[in-house]
Amino acid sequence: MQGSRNSAAHPYRWRRGAGRPYGAGVSWSTRALTLDDVPRITAILGEAEAREPAEQHFDEDELREMLTGPGFDLERGSLGVLADDGELVAFGALGVRTPADVWGCALYGGVATAAVGRGIGTLLVDELTRRAVGLRDAHDPSLPGEVALWIPEGRRGFDALAQDTGFETWRWFFDMRCQLQGDAPPWAGADRDPDGVQIRTWRPEDDEDVRSASNESFADHWHSVPMDRARWRAEFAESSLFRPQYSHVAVLDGDVVAFVLVEEFPGETAVNGFRTGYVARVGTRRAARGRGVASATLARTLTVLLAAGHERAELTVDAESPTGAGRLYERLGFVQVRRNRMAGRRFPAADTPSGTAADASSSTAVRAAASDAAVSGDAGIDTAGRPLGDGVAAR
Repeated sequence: MQGSRNSAAHPYRWRRGAGRPYGAGVSWSTRALTLDDVPRITAILGEAEAREPAEQHFDEDELREMLTGPGFDLERGSLGVLADDGELVAFGALGVRTPADVWGCALYGGVATAAVGRGIGTLLVDELTRRAVGLRDAHDPSLPGEVALWIPEGRRGFDALAQDTGFETWRWFFDMRCQLQGDAPPWAGADRDPDGVQIRTWRPEDDEDVRSASNESFADHWHSVPMDRARWRAEFAESSLFRPQYSHVAVLDGDVVAFVLVEEFPGETAVNGFRTGYVARVGTRRAARGRGVASATLARTLTVLLAAGHERAELTVDAESPTGAGRLYERLGFVQVRRNRMAGRRFPAADTPSGTAADASSSTAVRAAASDAAVSGDAGIDTAGRPLGDGVAAR
C-alpha cells in the first residue's frame, strides 16, 4: 500500500492479524500525511494526553516544524488513517536519524480515542516498519536497519502496543525536574566561573564550535551519532523552540569547552500556565571534564531562567550515563519525576539471506538505535525527535 502526498486516499479493509485485531468488517482509508493534517494531529495528541497523562503537550507550530525538518519524508515515510467521513483518526511518520554504520529511524504516531482498541496502532507499526525497510534500501541496502520507540512511564496503552509488535527494551532514561522558585536554591554559589574559564551567553558565532564540542562530548555515549551542520542548525539555531538568551557556553583559551542549550515548548506553557526551561543538550569536552565546568555552566543557566520568571527547569538523562550526569543534576536540585524506556526492533541488510521486509515485522532482536528521534504509537508522539543522551531532550 503506497501513499502519495497529492494522491487520493486508498481504500483498505483491515485483515485480522496477530496481536490486537484490526477491526473485522470496518472500512477505513489511508494516505500519506500532509502539512494540512497538522491541526488534526495536534488534536489526536491532545486526546492521547487526556487518556494517559505523561505531561506531553504540543502545538501546531512545533509539529509543523518537526515534520518539515531533516529526516522526515511525508510522501514515503508517513501514513494517515481516515474514517468514512474523511476525518483523520490515526497517523504515523518515520524520522530518519543521521546516517551511520546502522541505518536507523524512529516511529511517531497517534490514534484518536474513538479509534483506540481496533488494532490501528498495530497496523501503523507494521506498515511503517515495512516502509522503513524501503527507506533504508533507498539509502544503502547493505546496512542493517533499526526502528526505535520512546515509551514514557504512564503510557500503558503504548507500552502494550510495543510489546505486542515485538519491540524490546534497550535503555532507560530519567526525566528530571528542578523547581526554580523558592528560598536558597541548591545551585546558589555554584554558578561562578571556574579558574581560567569564562561562562557567557550563547552567541550565533558560537554555533559551529558548540556543535563540534557536542559531537566530541557525546562520542563515548550510548549509540551516539555525530550531528551534521544541517541537522544541528535545524535542531537548535534555526528552531523556534531554541532559546539562545538562556543558553550558555564555557570558554577556555578562546575555545568552547562546555555548553548548555535551552528550549521552551509553547504548547506546554499554554497548558501549564507557567514557563519551563528545557535543558535540551549539555556537554563538556573531554579535556575539560572533572573541573566543575559543566556544573557551573548549568548553574548559571538555572540562575538566568529563575531571573526570567521560569517556574521549572527540566531535562532527560541516560540512566547509565558514562559520565554520571544524573548525580551532577541531583546536586544542582534536579529530582527524578519519570522513568522512560527506549525500545527497538532491527532488520538485516538486504544482501543477507534473511534481509526481507517480513523480517522487519517479525524480528525481536534489539540494538540501540535512533539517537535522533523517538516515538509513540497508540498513545501519541512522545518526543520531539531530539537526540537522546545526557541532558538531551527526549520529550
